[in-house]
Amino acid sequence: MPAPYFIIYNPLTYNLMDLMPAGRITPLDVVSYLTGKNAKDINPENVLEFVDFQLEKQRVTMIDTLAIEMYSAVYIQNQLARLARAHLIVMVDGKRRMFSDVIKDKKRMPRAVFITSMSSNFPTAAAATLVFNHARVPVVIGGIHVSTSPEDVDIFIRAYAPSPEIISVVKGAGDSVTMSEILDDLANGKLKPEYLGYKLIENGVWGDLPNIEHIEPLKIGLLNKLPVIRHTPIKNFRINPVAPYTGCPFSCKFCSISTLPKKQRALRFRDPDDFIEELKITQRGPVDFQNRYFFFTPDNLLLGKRNLHALLDKIISSDLCINYAVQISIDVANDEALLAKIRRSGGTHFFIGLESLDIRNLKYINKHIVGDIEKQGVSVKEYYASKIKTIHAHGISVHGSFILGLPYDYFNSITDNTGIEIANFCRKNRIGVQPSTIVDLPGSVFFNESQENNRFLYGKKGTMDYFVSLCITDLAETNRTPPDSLYNSPLVIAAMVYEIAKRVGSPARAVINSASIFARSLLHPTKNGEGIHVVQRFTDALCSAISQMAVSLYKEQGEALVRSSHGVRGIMERLYDQEKNPRVRDMFRSYVLQFTEKTEGINHGRREAFQGTK
Repeated sequence: MPAPYFIIYNPLTYNLMDLMPAGRITPLDVVSYLTGKNAKDINPENVLEFVDFQLEKQRVTMIDTLAIEMYSAVYIQNQLARLARAHLIVMVDGKRRMFSDVIKDKKRMPRAVFITSMSSNFPTAAAATLVFNHARVPVVIGGIHVSTSPEDVDIFIRAYAPSPEIISVVKGAGDSVTMSEILDDLANGKLKPEYLGYKLIENGVWGDLPNIEHIEPLKIGLLNKLPVIRHTPIKNFRINPVAPYTGCPFSCKFCSISTLPKKQRALRFRDPDDFIEELKITQRGPVDFQNRYFFFTPDNLLLGKRNLHALLDKIISSDLCINYAVQISIDVANDEALLAKIRRSGGTHFFIGLESLDIRNLKYINKHIVGDIEKQGVSVKEYYASKIKTIHAHGISVHGSFILGLPYDYFNSITDNTGIEIANFCRKNRIGVQPSTIVDLPGSVFFNESQENNRFLYGKKGTMDYFVSLCITDLAETNRTPPDSLYNSPLVIAAMVYEIAKRVGSPARAVINSASIFARSLLHPTKNGEGIHVVQRFTDALCSAISQMAVSLYKEQGEALVRSSHGVRGIMERLYDQEKNPRVRDMFRSYVLQFTEKTEGINHGRREAFQGTK
């Protein structure tokens, strides 16, 4: 008898916007669109024909581009493996490993499917849940979207499921207490509609767990396209996510966790020794580019405060040989002693939320550094440039995130706008960039305000337009009405985002940034390269250079999103088609042509083919 197993599903995001307007369709029509088959025909005998979705409709996200595994999915995988020793735990993402392959290999359906999802891939999670429900496979859905919007499970999944009683939601963390309760209820056939979890991260979750069937690691594809890298050990470069602590005490208006109860988002720290043990488990065997580079996942490393110093000291005193990237606020540059300690422990790359070069926009989003900028009496550009210079002086690479579509952004022409200003700033200061749009994430204060003020673009919460448009909450295009200064046009914002990525992420610019930080890093090594350890010093510097090469991949992601392909309209063509402002259409008529698919008639009948499954 084959061993029983659970599936952990980490869904891809799919481009569903060609289904808009979606007032006449249902979530089952989304299943039809994703599979190319009529979802009315699903039954317990043919479920296997509907479990896999068409990859040409995937919407490439930043996570896919940078090849960073979703830490939450791996964490739940390990939780289950520890708590359900008699079961195999199998990760599926619908690309590296398909549902159908697993089910055929195991010769039986899983005991249950556990899904962790964000807002952008919630429609995928819903579609998969509906398919498995026809085979009476229990599904447990967790993640930030259902934690902030649990009613969406009732509206878009249970309402269309033949067996809604075997669909459950986890609000909050998938901690050991919560997961144990779920496993007990599954064994007794009494799954509850909802579970609450509070411990965002726990000690003792990692280790050698023989009942996990590991999925093939994500790969940074572009690195293998470069001849200078393709035939070197760098081709195996991997970014390994780890979490020393989780949670956030702040309530930023644009953040999806801002409306969660404080108990469910409170900062929670792991024991430093437990964290070090996870790093060592990842770095077993010879140190190479597969196990050397880590991404510390906290939204801001500085939230660790006193705990941070203890953690850094543990890393420095250990025999680990690591480099790591972190998300951190720009004011880290005010503490050069801390900067030096971060660098010595392996700090290699900083991802910093710069958001805007206009002080009025920073005030609008409640950016905490506004007071410091005004106190110093300098411009935002001058303030940021001085801090970046300090960070670079410690040999640490930088890329900044910027939000486009804020109230004080401007657009005079395709070559004179806020986006070009940001691109020029990044090029001048030799940093990478992650340009994104202002997006109202479900659960955020901004989302609730847009719903109340009718500033949303794609439908009231609870409608199919809202459900379908969740796929664009990946920050690549806006879902709220843009300001008057941008002609109220999503197309204007999308063009600025693309131009930033293109100008800052070009191969030539990536090489310039990489060479610059390589030289600085060589002079300021981590503990690995101190003294006579010349090879380690060189490798340290190389990791900084690779960091800049990697963040230039935002250009590749942008290209994948804006261009029409395989009969699916890209962002530019789709937003141009829906643009109502004659002046904007005139400005962009020639510009948009470069992003369209060349095949004549490729778009004809695309929507109609998927509206008949009622």
